[in-house]
Amino acid sequence: MIKSNYHTHALYCNHAEGYVKDYVKKAVELNFIEIGITDHAPILERFMTKEEYENNWCYQNMKLDTLPIYFKDIEESKELYQDKISILSGFESEYLEEELDFYKELRSKVDYLNLGVHYFRYNGKVYNSYSEVDYKSIEGYVETAIKGMESGLFNTLVHPDLFMFSYKNINGERKFDDAAISASKRIIESAIKNNIYLEVNANGLKNSTIWGDGSWLYPFIDFWLIARSYKDLKILIGCDAHKPEALYNEHVVSVEKFCDELGLNICGKMEINH
Repeated sequence: MIKSNYHTHALYCNHAEGYVKDYVKKAVELNFIEIGITDHAPILERFMTKEEYENNWCYQNMKLDTLPIYFKDIEESKELYQDKISILSGFESEYLEEELDFYKELRSKVDYLNLGVHYFRYNGKVYNSYSEVDYKSIEGYVETAIKGMESGLFNTLVHPDLFMFSYKNINGERKFDDAAISASKRIIESAIKNNIYLEVNANGLKNSTIWGDGSWLYPFIDFWLIARSYKDLKILIGCDAHKPEALYNEHVVSVEKFCDELGLNICGKMEINH
């Protein structure tokens, strides 16, 4: 059983349940040794067109004026549970290269950042990673992930295999083709080069139930079959919890089994390297 989680959301992102204190309390009940609180960082409307902002659900993220309340909740949780568990502050953030100063400012406010590529800019357009990745646009996903990892701001690339959510090959089929294989290798090799953790994401199983036919949209086994051959790769299991109970549920158990059966070398504790 995992004893830590570094991908945790709260109600501040407008699509999760519970305060930080609720997650920490649950983590203590589970005998976790450490928890990182990483709600979705704000995305400013000036980053893209109004249509792109809406199409990528950016309104779900925290607003700038919510940050003081978020930090207060984290600090109060630390005071309440400081003798029972280590609590780290963080954000899950997107990455647009032209907004580097904004991400630097985010990083200065917290212990660490998770990089989540839910959207990416490619050839002048913003693409949604859940619905607009194919054998051509996957290049934009990979470039964004790599540039984010090279920025020195992020500690973990969460759900790195998200591009397979509704991926389409040249025939419009969801198959792990040569472009997906190449993308996987480039992401993995960049993570190693830049000392970044990659995350096996348990929340993908919930999304597979909601959006798919029950088969795993992510974690995507072919990605991790490639990943396991890289012995220097650092891997975390991430709950991606959007409610306290998700810190350890049937999805986390399934991902633990998945990692064990594949022989993935899972890190029990995350070190802050960036």
